[in-house]
Amino acid sequence: MVKRKAESASSEPKPTKKPTKHQSTPSVSICIPSSVISYKNAYNLQQKTMIAYQIAKASLIYDVSEIIVLKESPIKHEKEEEKEKHGNGGGKKEAMSAVGKKVVFNEDNENGASSSLQPVPSTDTKPKEETPSEAVNNDANENDDALLLASLLQFFITPPYLIKTMFLPRLNPKFTSILSKFKYAFKLPKIPNLPFMQNNNVYEHFKEGIIIPRETPKIKSKTDKSKLVPSPHKVTVSKYVNIGEPEAMKLDIAREVPVYSRVTIDVRNKTIVSAREAYGTHGHKSSFGYHVRMVNETQFSKVFTNSPLSDGYSQTIFVNCDDYFDKWSKTVDQVPSFEEKKSRGNDGNDNLLIILGNCGTIQQNFENDEAKELMFEGLDSVLKLFDYRLDIPKGCKIEDAILIALTKLLQ
Repeated sequence: MVKRKAESASSEPKPTKKPTKHQSTPSVSICIPSSVISYKNAYNLQQKTMIAYQIAKASLIYDVSEIIVLKESPIKHEKEEEKEKHGNGGGKKEAMSAVGKKVVFNEDNENGASSSLQPVPSTDTKPKEETPSEAVNNDANENDDALLLASLLQFFITPPYLIKTMFLPRLNPKFTSILSKFKYAFKLPKIPNLPFMQNNNVYEHFKEGIIIPRETPKIKSKTDKSKLVPSPHKVTVSKYVNIGEPEAMKLDIAREVPVYSRVTIDVRNKTIVSAREAYGTHGHKSSFGYHVRMVNETQFSKVFTNSPLSDGYSQTIFVNCDDYFDKWSKTVDQVPSFEEKKSRGNDGNDNLLIILGNCGTIQQNFENDEAKELMFEGLDSVLKLFDYRLDIPKGCKIEDAILIALTKLLQ
């Protein structure tokens, strides 16, 4: 009887600290184009790192649940457009032509009517012809920008002891050379708004970890039965977790967990808990901080359809920024102002999606969506996808616009 009482007492969970932070309402997702760290906006890796750091800080200050990195759609070059013209018999006048690295829109269409999405025409001189090698290098840089931005945003919410494991090439072949690009990120101070900070010292009882494989069991050799050799089958599940201690912790759980899974650990009870239970706040998909996802340049519709929310986003808000010469403000004014919604009061919509960027860049991604005819049937302008626009000072960079927009939206 005494033994049974002792066993029942030991099985009771140990008390843990309760978080003082609470999940913010509404839940906010932001979508930013990869051009925020392109060569036009950042000249080197250090500047790109600082921009990503600024975005991460603003997102953590205002409890952003999700950051979507939209890979900027490539601009068509003159030669490609000439081929298209000849292929179509040269009958139609192109609405858009590329001059060097800038997009130039013609003011009128073939009927003489002004197009719904047309900025002030550019007066650039004759374009410099791009060699094939330069084109390949520029495409590679654009690919790197989207992956680098998403990786840096994930880096800033990952504990230092998990960095090398989280960005292993075996987990993602694209991570082959990503660790070397964190050299400036490692030198930056820790963001003070991470979920476990200023939160009743919950870090004493909860830690972020990653499931690691235990040692591969040995089996008898087929050729020599007296020898033991490692099993050819790799370990795919485990109860061991790396939480930054000298030795891995063995979890007190019934079922093993897939290796390399990111988890939140109750270190007192050696169990897995949700980020919300540990810190009182979490990103989408119960992630620590915010959830990061990438959208390719030909899949703009997946910004909306791949939402981690079962009900999707309740409202979409557009913030026109990265528009230094004020080409798009009059066009964007067609979208109702968010101030009108605020004056009517809250209608209970809690899952907001904010898309930030130059209207021309977002329109280009909209035009190049491979599923446009199916997903956006009957729509000729990306602005028709937005419920509201949020006005901010003109000429703001994307990284500055994020903080301004979140401040106006949530305060």
